[in-house]
Amino acid sequence: MKEDTKYHNTLDQIKKEEIESRINISINEAKDIVKNIEETQIKYLTDKIEKIRMLTQKPLENIKSIISDLESTKIEVHESSFESLVINSKKMVVNSIKKELSSSIPTPKTLNDVIKFYERLDSMVNKFSEISMSHKKVFNFFISKYADKLKTEFESITSLSMQCKYELDIFEKERQPIKNCFDNIDALIQKHETIKLEEEKFKTKQVQIEELKLKIKRVDDEIHDLVSSKHFKEANDIIKKIESLEIEKNDFHKELLNVFSKASRAFNKYSYGLNKSIVHKIHLILEQPWKIFEDVDTYLDLIKEVKSAISKGKIIVKDSDKIETYLDNIINSLPNFKEKEKNLNNEIRKLNNSKNLNIISKVNELKRKHANYNQEFENIEIYIKESEKELLKNKSESDSLLSSIETYINRLSKNKYNVSIVK
Repeated sequence: MKEDTKYHNTLDQIKKEEIESRINISINEAKDIVKNIEETQIKYLTDKIEKIRMLTQKPLENIKSIISDLESTKIEVHESSFESLVINSKKMVVNSIKKELSSSIPTPKTLNDVIKFYERLDSMVNKFSEISMSHKKVFNFFISKYADKLKTEFESITSLSMQCKYELDIFEKERQPIKNCFDNIDALIQKHETIKLEEEKFKTKQVQIEELKLKIKRVDDEIHDLVSSKHFKEANDIIKKIESLEIEKNDFHKELLNVFSKASRAFNKYSYGLNKSIVHKIHLILEQPWKIFEDVDTYLDLIKEVKSAISKGKIIVKDSDKIETYLDNIINSLPNFKEKEKNLNNEIRKLNNSKNLNIISKVNELKRKHANYNQEFENIEIYIKESEKELLKNKSESDSLLSSIETYINRLSKNKYNVSIVK
């Protein structure tokens, strides 16, 4: 079926005119309008309650009069055993009711006054009921004439209390849309503040993102320039030389371990029963022989002592002749071993002290900085994405609250308002 374009355009025009005919107000102005509506309703309620209050004056005056008569009248008690009970009960009844009536009830002008008035009436009703039940026998048998009169007035007060409660209930029911509207207005204002703060943070984070992009580019350029330089190539060559020397040194240490391991049985047997210092030295010879060059003479003497112990038969080892030959080889080779260790360490140390290596440190520092910037960049990007979702959610909730407020205020005021967070 073909759509009636003319009819469709007419509807759009009507909607447009309806929107344009509305009165534009801010959220604070909306709050004032709702407050005025509430004050009008409260005034209507206080006028009603004032009429009820006026109706309470007569029964209260009557109760005062009845109590005054009861207080001044002597109750005749035919059985002396009841006399004390009756007198005390009468006194308690009189004092309790007089106390309940002692304070005046002012004209209600506020909702709080109305609530206090109802609570006062409700308290009276409860107190009168309590007194009647507590002194039931005295009321029924000794002061029944007064009891009947009081009961009539109590019932009047009870009826007025119920009327007051009814008016309050009606008021609260009719006031609920106003409370809902106030709650929505407060929620909208709070939501708007949240959105403003979130938007400010969002803008700050976007600025930070742009700043980080510049920082990352600057670091990238700086790394590129350094890596492309002649000094970096020279530094890399030095690093390769150091790595090569470290491999050579490591192979040399393995060679030393192999050399000393051939005589390990002799060293271990020699260490039996000796002091910890000698045991520690032998352990060092077998586990880290390159460290003996720090005090080579002491260790040379120790190796000679081990050889001497084998020669003199102090320690018995399998293939002793072969072991002695191993030890002679070690003793003869120690100066060369020491020299080789020294030369390797000196060359590595010299290369490590090269100024050209500073550029490697600088590049590595820049790479760490680059990684930190990237991590910060990713964290901010995650925050921005989450923030965008939160902003959309809050703005949607804000629109919903605004729509609800408009509905409430237009129904309550019988006007057509267009509410915005700011005018």
